[in-house]
Amino acid sequence: MRGLCRLLFLTALYASAARADDYYAEGSSTNLDLGVFDTPLTYADGDHKAQVGSYCVAFSTPMGSDVSGELHGGYATLQVDGEPTPSSFQFSGRYLGLMARYQGSGGDHLNLLAELAYTWHDVNGNDFQHQPSEVVWYETWAAVGPVLSYGPWRFSLGAYLQNLRGNETDQQPARQVDFHSRRGVGGYAGIAFYMDRDNSIGLHATGGARQGLQLIFRREF
Repeated sequence: MRGLCRLLFLTALYASAARADDYYAEGSSTNLDLGVFDTPLTYADGDHKAQVGSYCVAFSTPMGSDVSGELHGGYATLQVDGEPTPSSFQFSGRYLGLMARYQGSGGDHLNLLAELAYTWHDVNGNDFQHQPSEVVWYETWAAVGPVLSYGPWRFSLGAYLQNLRGNETDQQPARQVDFHSRRGVGGYAGIAFYMDRDNSIGLHATGGARQGLQLIFRREF
């Protein structure tokens, strides 16, 4: 009897794993992403830690076999510690970008994920003591790593490269300050759960050059 129960348990476990692809619909999708991350920025006077917040809506559509394109944009915030200019420390504004994504589908449970994105940010800040300032930066992002599928679960792990460059323009005194990301390499880990075939919720964490968390709500159709 014990052997029969063990056999039934293993059969159910295998059947659950074998249904991994049932939770992935190859097609278009929309995302709602809420994230925040810290990254060091290098100014002329040295390094300053920047905190970036993002509230993003993204639309993704297939472009070929296992390849999709994404348009993303939304609301962004920026705060730089010990900023070297006499402008506001708080900035907010908008951003817009494009991403190409490859997600393999040949493996039953283990596949490769690769992403390449380019994003433009434009944020403004002012307060009662300082004239308005504008910060514009451009970010290139590339990431690659495996994705493990098990039933309604997705587990991802990999490495990324980031390149962030921009400038701050102050009205009074009139000046322009350039900056760039001091570090460009890091790793990521993610977990996602499919509540049904079309809807999932996930958490994505990054370390290294970009340290932060991202909450992702996805609907596929």
